[in-house]
Amino acid sequence: MLMRAFCLPFSQETRRPSLFLALATAIASAGLNAPSAQAASRIHYADSGCSERSDLPGCVKKTFNTKLQPYTAKSYTDHGLDDPMSEAGRKARGLYITPMYLFRMGAERTAAAVSKAHLNAVVIDMKDDNGNLVYPTRIPLGEKQRYVLIQDPADMVRAFHQQGIYVIGRVVSFKDSRLPLARPDLAVRAGRRAQRLFSAGARWLDAYSPEVQDYLVDVALELQGFGFDEVQFDYVRFPKGHAGTLATWLHQGKGSVDRSQIIAGFLERADRALSIPISADLYGLTTLVDGDPRTLGQTIETVAKYVEAVSPMMYANGMGTYFRNQRVTQDVVYVIECGLRRARAKAPGIVLRPYLQAYSNSVESFWGPDFVSSQLRAAERAGADGFLLWNPTMHNEIPFEAVREMKKTAQVAPARARSGRSGFSSLAWCPQKGNVFDTPVRRLRPKQLASR
Repeated sequence: MLMRAFCLPFSQETRRPSLFLALATAIASAGLNAPSAQAASRIHYADSGCSERSDLPGCVKKTFNTKLQPYTAKSYTDHGLDDPMSEAGRKARGLYITPMYLFRMGAERTAAAVSKAHLNAVVIDMKDDNGNLVYPTRIPLGEKQRYVLIQDPADMVRAFHQQGIYVIGRVVSFKDSRLPLARPDLAVRAGRRAQRLFSAGARWLDAYSPEVQDYLVDVALELQGFGFDEVQFDYVRFPKGHAGTLATWLHQGKGSVDRSQIIAGFLERADRALSIPISADLYGLTTLVDGDPRTLGQTIETVAKYVEAVSPMMYANGMGTYFRNQRVTQDVVYVIECGLRRARAKAPGIVLRPYLQAYSNSVESFWGPDFVSSQLRAAERAGADGFLLWNPTMHNEIPFEAVREMKKTAQVAPARARSGRSGFSSLAWCPQKGNVFDTPVRRLRPKQLASR
């Protein structure tokens, strides 16, 4: 664990190179080796005490050549694009679960808690945000990325199925901080000569690479073999922000291909290779704008052609820009409802299953069961088929209470009732087309209303 920290960009450590040298030398004398995935690609940081000639553990070089390894794209059996989703999948009321939580609690106890909360689906990381494969994969390209927390995925899936729970395997796709260290030729690059690994909080895989796409399809096929009901692709997009526009994709080749077509092409390839439903997590912004203004490669209309479900990530803590002084208020539920209404209109035939925030970040002043319930009701009013609760803290007492309470009161106050709403809650400001917060169609200004 200590060696992994040495290979990350330094903050405080860069100001103390002598400390780094002392620690690294001590580790070397103790006979410990750097992780194999890191030893395969040597990166050094200018102020860390490492150099191009250093043989200290964790000191690896900073630049890489741009030579690509030859690769022939795989040919998968074509199962077509129609993978019918069960009623449980269409009406999934689900919870995101971390592999570490499962490792500690076990599948049986977790399934019992989910069922008791009146939820019927789970989303489980199988390729996580760092690029780790958390199960004993047999994919050659993934062997160095194994970090096994789920020893027997098939047995885990059976435990959830015995409780009547629909099981979704989450695959974090092009965001990957581990594989680029083992295979720099598959990574997004940075720098004038594209000799450095691109990083904006994390490293990224080259979406243009057939080998990268096949790797992700192979992961999905393994999950299908374990009995998962659905594979969910997350970070199925290009990096966001200005830094992403300056990066280099070595596999892009000549010609200009629209990014949304690259993402759609990958999803089509995955959908044809699998015989179970697939879904895609979408940036919440896609619901509030038309087109792809941030060049993420995601538009709801295009993605919906090749998946059975979409999950816009409608997190309140990411919506501060729509409110005065960047302070999110309880009115955020109407922004969520507006986005989901637009998503429903953009893809009327797809299963719409949004991710909703189920922890307190940025909403501390009004956090509680009522806030969770208000999001669930907004999603239902907007025409969503189900929902997924996103709570990486795994402290689920409050969201569970909200779901149980909603079940009790469902017959008393139907969620689709709209009468009596006015002002911000009337959604009169929510346009059907155009960009929600940059169009003359809006009649009310949320930033003004947010101060009420």
